[in-house]
Amino acid sequence: MTTHAAPPRRWAPTTVYVLVAFLAGGVLVALQAVTGPDPDLLELVQFAPAVAVAAVLLVWRGRWRPPLEVSLWRPDPAVLAAAIGSVVIILALPAAVLVSLGAGPEFSAVRAGAAPLGLLVLAQCVGACGEELGWRGFLQPYLRTRHSVLITGVLVGTVWGVWHVQVFAAGAAYAAAFLSATIAMSVLLAVLLDNGRQGSLLIATLFHAAVNLGLLAFGDAGGREPLLWSSMAVAAAGCAAATAALRSSRNPAGSAVQARPAAPRADAA
Repeated sequence: MTTHAAPPRRWAPTTVYVLVAFLAGGVLVALQAVTGPDPDLLELVQFAPAVAVAAVLLVWRGRWRPPLEVSLWRPDPAVLAAAIGSVVIILALPAAVLVSLGAGPEFSAVRAGAAPLGLLVLAQCVGACGEELGWRGFLQPYLRTRHSVLITGVLVGTVWGVWHVQVFAAGAAYAAAFLSATIAMSVLLAVLLDNGRQGSLLIATLFHAAVNLGLLAFGDAGGREPLLWSSMAVAAAGCAAATAALRSSRNPAGSAVQARPAAPRADAA
């Protein structure tokens, strides 16, 4: 006889995911301090969100199937182009602002010790994929079953930003600016990847890796890091608003406001 397992409590999967992501992050930071590799090349902590997704799958194994968006194949060309264009804008605005203040980016700083540039790019993509398995592969589609695109993006961006606990040691202004950037970029990705876009994980990974590589060129932004992050937030918010407006004009009855249907339950023996 086959029965349907009861779905988890509303916030239970989110709670498990967040707790494991933070705990695994602390363990991986400590592990890297002992074993390496060079954090400029790859940070092991980036795999904590993927570990958290594995924990959610393990806890509800056979009882509930979470909504996952982990496609790495055949990305939607229009969405990929929009993501690439958005990254250019997100990096160009702070570059222009900082250049006007005499603290522009230094592209020679895009390196990790003696590692070849190709290895650095590959490592950044691998690390970004480890993070995006959690943020956009699980947390975003799960929260999207209950919230609008905007609220989903704000929630994911807040958790994503707070997860970078080291930013709070840099002062309130830095932390606030950093959080504004993670929230704005998360709203942008929520808009871009809504409705289960093909190749969503690949798009999110390339977006994340490109931003991280671009940030290497800014260094400490001439001591103006809060301005850097704030400028990125403004650019990302503008891209999100423009993308949402374009989508609405093409599909006035779109689903940007409503939540998606919840994921189906798995049968349990």
